[in-house]
Amino acid sequence: MKNNPATESSQLRNHVRVDVSFPVAFDLVSENDYEKIKNVIVSHRTGDREGDLMPLLGVEELESLDITVAKIWLSMNSKLDYIIKLLKQSGEGVEEKEGLCKDISGKGIKMIYKGNLSAGQCIHLRIHPPTFPPLSVVALGRILRAERTALCREGEIETAVEFDTIHEDDREEIISYVFKRQRELLRARKEA
Repeated sequence: MKNNPATESSQLRNHVRVDVSFPVAFDLVSENDYEKIKNVIVSHRTGDREGDLMPLLGVEELESLDITVAKIWLSMNSKLDYIIKLLKQSGEGVEEKEGLCKDISGKGIKMIYKGNLSAGQCIHLRIHPPTFPPLSVVALGRILRAERTALCREGEIETAVEFDTIHEDDREEIISYVFKRQRELLRARKEA
């Protein structure tokens, strides 16, 4: 008796995915750099690493903020990200790449990227889902597949990335985001 490929595929997935649409920053890294970055990622969750701005306020303080203040803060954060992106583009060195995250789970992401990527490449991801309180996750992954699909426009490819190295607290944050996003989508369907 032959197994159904769809059944096999669903059995391989241990994590729930949700459709999303937000930018994701990344760099391709060498195997040597991959090993250097790996220890930093597993030793501390993203919000606790030096240089990350996430621990400025605790979750309790964030949740008690007035919604207007929260919107202003998110707007300022978005503008600062844009300024940083412009500064990186005008400076020397490696330019940060950006893709469009199309789905996410605790296991990895699917993204659309305008350019060339190939299976097996090591990738250093910086993920900032649009949520409040703000969530920032840095992870290392490997590209499982990179191919042109129906979702792609001219010059774009769909890329599946599996998180290879991610702090478990960061993975839990992503899983919480996935469930929160699923609830939002279900609520929107009920209201429609």
